[in-house]
Amino acid sequence: MAMNLFPVLLVICLPKWSQGKHLLRFLTFCQRNVTSDGQYDIEFDGDQLLYVDPVTYQTVQRLPEFAEQWIPDPELAQDAFLSLGTCKYNIPRAIKGENHPPEAIVSPTSIIYPKQEMELEVPNTLICFVTNFHPPTVTITWTRNGQLVDQSEVSQTQYYSNSDFSFCIFSYLDFTPQENDIYSCSVDHISLRAPLTKFLDVTTVTTDQQVVETAVCVAGVILGLIGVVTGLWFIMKANKSCQA
Repeated sequence: MAMNLFPVLLVICLPKWSQGKHLLRFLTFCQRNVTSDGQYDIEFDGDQLLYVDPVTYQTVQRLPEFAEQWIPDPELAQDAFLSLGTCKYNIPRAIKGENHPPEAIVSPTSIIYPKQEMELEVPNTLICFVTNFHPPTVTITWTRNGQLVDQSEVSQTQYYSNSDFSFCIFSYLDFTPQENDIYSCSVDHISLRAPLTKFLDVTTVTTDQQVVETAVCVAGVILGLIGVVTGLWFIMKANKSCQA
């Protein structure tokens, strides 16, 4: 059974222009008996600024708006290499030091939703957000009307850490909504007896959106009429007062 080790450096930053504290976190994680080379990333207030690819050791920036403001240290790749090596070196020693504790296994939760408000025949992206799981190894598959989706249409992020050191991940599916289409996102994890599957019915979602839009429109008209009636009442009352 894999055992995870998470050396974490927490730095609280208080910029001169800030009214409060910000959290800058450097996170390294690795697993024993898992082919993955682990992960090294830097997070700011819960958002991943960048990560170092564990294969090429190239820095990948996740937030474009920070790209010009946050210039990675040229030695960051070397730091990641050393940190991941230290992580793997320390795993068996940590296990022995803690008297071989059982690995924490936590089941994931998931939700599926569109990136933009859905309109039939308009290209969009479906997002499957999987969170609160441990250890960080999940398999995510998509279906369209019961048929597996071509993996070329799917992309996903690195694993992100939550504040309690469980993990989350985003999977994306580019699609064009068609009436009566039904999509599903299935998540497989060591904690589950069967994959966790969530569905999205294009027709139901678009109908619900139309109902909400209609309700908002009707509510606006009613409020407008109430405003007109109230205004007329005050005008009539004012006229009576003047005549008196």
